[in-house]
Amino acid sequence: MYLVESKGGAIVCMLLSLFFLGTWPALLTLLERRGRFPQHTYLDYTLTNLLAAVIIAFTFGEIGTSSLEKPNFLSQLAQFLLV
Repeated sequence: MYLVESKGGAIVCMLLSLFFLGTWPALLTLLERRGRFPQHTYLDYTLTNLLAAVIIAFTFGEIGTSSLEKPNFLSQLAQFLLV
């Protein structure tokens, strides 16, 4: 797992999340005004959230020096599925 240790890094992460959370719904609304059905917009939005969650899990879950110190995302997922 990735741990932000500086205030500057935390502020950058917060600003990036605010930027993406603010622009993505506006982009989907713009597409809806151009003739897309609202159902397709919500489907795109939910699939994008799922894809972002998987990418974040694999990215931040794999960061670490050793698998003995910090278990990675795949080993935790395997433990969860085998229980």
